[in-house]
Order: sequence, then structure tokens, then C-alpha cells
Amino acid sequence: MKQIHDSKIVNYQIDFESLKIEMTIVSEREEKGKIVFEDLYAFHFEDQLPNSILLDIVEEEIDLFVVENKELLEKGKSYYWPMDYNDIKELVHYIKQNNYHYYKIQASYGLNGWVMSKRMLVKD
Repeated sequence: MKQIHDSKIVNYQIDFESLKIEMTIVSEREEKGKIVFEDLYAFHFEDQLPNSILLDIVEEEIDLFVVENKELLEKGKSYYWPMDYNDIKELVHYIKQNNYHYYKIQASYGLNGWVMSKRMLVKD
């Protein structure tokens, strides 16, 4: 199962100790699979609903992450989220230096958001 499009999210688990998110998905043909984000740095999910349907997961540029999440970053900065930093350039430098990737989760229905991690794998 290598196809994400139109797959239903059955569940997801966030393991902070192992720095990993695992999503169990089921395709339209009832094939089960997993989407795994490894070496997790940060994430943000919205609209978590039962039977969420994925449209796609795309990798975008880190600079776009900052633009698209400006309000979220400003709000989280007071709480040292996603880290303690002085200015946005310092945060971007840290993310790029540590080879994190910005994965946007797009939904046809339900859960959407993003994950910042070093790897994303789609497993059967």
C-alpha cells in the first residue's frame, strides 16, 4: 500500500519518547498501511474527526512553514514552543541545520495539519 490519496485515518499515536508519530490508514480497497514520521520535532493537527480522509501529504520548504504558521509560532513562543529562540531566523537555522522536513497533511475530510520530522515513511 503506497497510496495515501483517499485513505482513511483509522488512528494515530504520538510517541514522545521515541520521537515518532504513527498513523494507521486504510485505502479505498481496504488495504491497511502506516504512515510513520520519525525523529519528530513538532506537529500541529486540526479538525481531528472519525473517518478522516487524506488527500495527500506534501513536503514543503521550511521558509513556507514560517510564513504559514506565523500566528501559531508567535503564540507558542511565550511557551518555548517549538523551542526557546530569540528570533525567527534562529528557529529556521536550527530546523535547517538539523535536517528537519515540513510535511503538510491535506485532508479531503477531517484531520489536517503538519509534521516537522526528519523522515516520513509509508509502510504496508
